[in-house]
Amino acid sequence: MGAKELKAAILQEAISGRLVPQIASEGNARDLLEEIRKEKLSHGLDFANAKSGKRKSKKETALADSNPCDITEEEIPFDIPESWYWCRLGEIVYNNGQKTPDKEFSYIDIGSIDNEHQKLNEKENFIQPENAPSRARKIVKKGDIIYSTVRPYLHNMCIIDKDFEKEPIASTGFAVLACYPQINNQYLFYYLLSPSFDNYANDTKNSKGVAYPAINDDRLYKGIVPLPPLAEQKRIVAALEKFMPLFEQYEQKEKELTKLLLR
Repeated sequence: MGAKELKAAILQEAISGRLVPQIASEGNARDLLEEIRKEKLSHGLDFANAKSGKRKSKKETALADSNPCDITEEEIPFDIPESWYWCRLGEIVYNNGQKTPDKEFSYIDIGSIDNEHQKLNEKENFIQPENAPSRARKIVKKGDIIYSTVRPYLHNMCIIDKDFEKEPIASTGFAVLACYPQINNQYLFYYLLSPSFDNYANDTKNSKGVAYPAINDDRLYKGIVPLPPLAEQKRIVAALEKFMPLFEQYEQKEKELTKLLLR
């Protein structure tokens, strides 16, 4: 198994609840969704009424999403632990809106991201408002996940992890996903990077267009997420962070071996 295949396999284990053990005292992920709903309600935001019942397996009913639209048995790709819960992506994230640049800004486009390591380029791309591309519209903040919705560039994604010299504005080619406090943004990031979500985003029913098929925001937010309790989300991230440098070392050794074999 190559480095990329091994990384994908470990990610899939992680988001299926098989990388770290469950701890009963950490509670149930359904409680996180109730907290998010209360927060939305306190801010006057609409949300769907969820059906009660724990998520146990593919055969059990799923939570209603914010559209609303029940998650069907056919949508659920794998079983998850009893303390986890299936939810729609749109239930656990929000965005910061859009604006037309009115002063010099730092533009984030698809090419601003290293799609092998999912990191934002160190050098900022400063643009004057009068020269702003028509796609420079999305407001981003530190901690947000930006996810390229164009199918050939799905892994041009990252977490905004730094302060910018100029106001950052992202291309409309990204979905900007800001997480509620009950969601660990790194856990969600790894889920979006997983084979399971890749399969959803690459599905021809979800990616529209000819030259550059893209998943639109509506279909993106309908994607389902296996949600663990918050403490377990953090433990999963900690475990994955230990693996990531090893994958990179493995991949580098693969490249070196390939060069030797091709001589």
